[in-house]
Amino acid sequence: MGGGTDTTANLFCFVAYYLGRYPEVKQRLRQELDDVIGNDSTKQITYKHIDELRYCDAVIKEVYRLFPVAFSLGRVSTEKDEVGGYVWPEETSYSILYCAIMKSKDYWTDPEKFDPDRFYKIDEDDKYLLERQYVKTAFSIFGGGIRACPGRKLAMIELKCLLASIYRKYDIEMCYKKFWRLLIVFDTVNAWMSRYTDYIYGSLSKLIYSEHNTLLY
Repeated sequence: MGGGTDTTANLFCFVAYYLGRYPEVKQRLRQELDDVIGNDSTKQITYKHIDELRYCDAVIKEVYRLFPVAFSLGRVSTEKDEVGGYVWPEETSYSILYCAIMKSKDYWTDPEKFDPDRFYKIDEDDKYLLERQYVKTAFSIFGGGIRACPGRKLAMIELKCLLASIYRKYDIEMCYKKFWRLLIVFDTVNAWMSRYTDYIYGSLSKLIYSEHNTLLY
């Protein structure tokens, strides 16, 4: 049950943190909730509402890109292949550190920046040419292929319902300065770790991406 409970809960905590840190994003999210669902906080949320919360969807994906609750993906090869300059035999187990791919400047515009717009109507803005080209293969929130997470739709429904239920009624703000500074330090450490892992794994990840174009799915 861990895959359907703690992962969703942890990701929601990260979303709440980013909404608190970026009030302009929170305001856009709350405006979308009012536009789609209405300002009656007692109104029941329907599946149609959830499907129309596209900016909410973009916020969730951007938070996951920066703080993935699962940062690697395992795959087993079905035939001999050459990866990273080495020939690997059949049934080799691969661990793909796709959190490095999701922060690589080769596939993302200003990858260290929190910017939900990179997942929102990117076809209408030439600013996100990299995202337009690579987002389908360089972003992996639920895995991919026939081994994709079977609960992916349920997870997004849970997250959107939580965000809509809470932010329609309450305006949550960051209030503890010491906690704020701690999160900034945590964010800085995460950025440093991202650069470190990109240095270690970036070349191999880029090679896997460019040669297979599907992240070995």
